[in-house]
Amino acid sequence: MTYETPLTVRTLLQTVRSQRHVLLNFVSRDLKVKYRGTVLGYLWSLLEPLSLVLVYYFVFEVIARRGGEGYPLIVILGVLPYNFMGSIVSSGAVALTSNASLIRRVYMPREVFVLSATASNFVVFALSMIAVIPFMVVYGVLPGWKLLMLPGASLLMLLLGTGLAFIAACANALFRDVGYVIRVLLRLFFYGSPTIYPVTMVPESVRDYYLLNPVSIAISMVRSSIMNTPLAFGFEYVAFATACSLFVFWAGYHLFRRWQSKAVKYL
Repeated sequence: MTYETPLTVRTLLQTVRSQRHVLLNFVSRDLKVKYRGTVLGYLWSLLEPLSLVLVYYFVFEVIARRGGEGYPLIVILGVLPYNFMGSIVSSGAVALTSNASLIRRVYMPREVFVLSATASNFVVFALSMIAVIPFMVVYGVLPGWKLLMLPGASLLMLLLGTGLAFIAACANALFRDVGYVIRVLLRLFFYGSPTIYPVTMVPESVRDYYLLNPVSIAISMVRSSIMNTPLAFGFEYVAFATACSLFVFWAGYHLFRRWQSKAVKYL
């Protein structure tokens, strides 16, 4: 298979299938490197979000008195999915540059490096969701049928993050400033998405525009699926977010396949 073959879902699936063993090895490598030399190892995937929850709980609940009932659960169900999507973008942005020596020595589809970053971050996200369980017990939250939304919401963030990662990987190889820009944008979107507050706190006068952000829809779906609460918006917003995520993924993969040959020359 060459990189000039037409862009189709089948092409991507064929790449994943043919390179599945390489992908698994890269995911294992990324996870080992992430926690190499640490005493707690994978427990950091639980402790990091818990520390953020503690900070926001202290600021908004203890000091500002604005959190409300179950605020820590609301926060952790916003921070975890956002970190999942943001980590895909930030780690995908350096997928080519951090593997430059390997890319120069071995010929393989370069999208494998971005996909492995996505897969390793998905594993971390799945592990970190264990941290939600104690909060559910404390606040007496029992999941219901809405839990079925969780895989769909996770897939939305995965598609959106991976599509952006494909673009960022090539752009960062061409212009190394891109990595710094991404960090700034992710921080801005953190507060522009319902990570530390629910969608219902957004004024109704601007809520329709606010919900055009697919990340807002995905986070709200995660929160609703775990807390077993109704969504604060209609299905049309979910459909729009799904269409946006699919388009970003397709466009990102398409641009990656067009730019990758030029990008690797700058590695």
